[in-house]
Amino acid sequence: MQRLSLDRAVLQVRDLDAMVRFCFDVLALPLLLRTSNGATFELGTDERGHTQILMLLAANDPSPPRRMTLEVSDTEFPTTCDHLRRHGATLFESEGSSAPGCAWRVLHCRMPEGHHLQVITIDPRRCALSNLRFATPDHS
Repeated sequence: MQRLSLDRAVLQVRDLDAMVRFCFDVLALPLLLRTSNGATFELGTDERGHTQILMLLAANDPSPPRRMTLEVSDTEFPTTCDHLRRHGATLFESEGSSAPGCAWRVLHCRMPEGHHLQVITIDPRRCALSNLRFATPDHS
């Protein structure tokens, strides 16, 4: 997985066990550390080689529901899509577009405690050609 868009990569949750199960079983994120008060998951590495994480902390006053966006590569998306759809996720796809790189595929998944996850990718096979070819009249 490539990038997770969060204000902070920390969620305070009321039911830590439920969120850990979701991140591990449903999202298939590698668990780096688990304590009685928290868990840290690996999301992947950025272009500079830095590990990106999601940290969950047990709290009596949990974070308000958030919308998170996880960007995956076009090659990772089909497997991620199949897996998450088996867990109730919904797939949305844009139609081909004249702008290069804009045929989005978005997978929407509900998370515990009211959070929403969007898994996105750009499908270059479904993008319209960016170089329009005009027919030249045949003057024969």
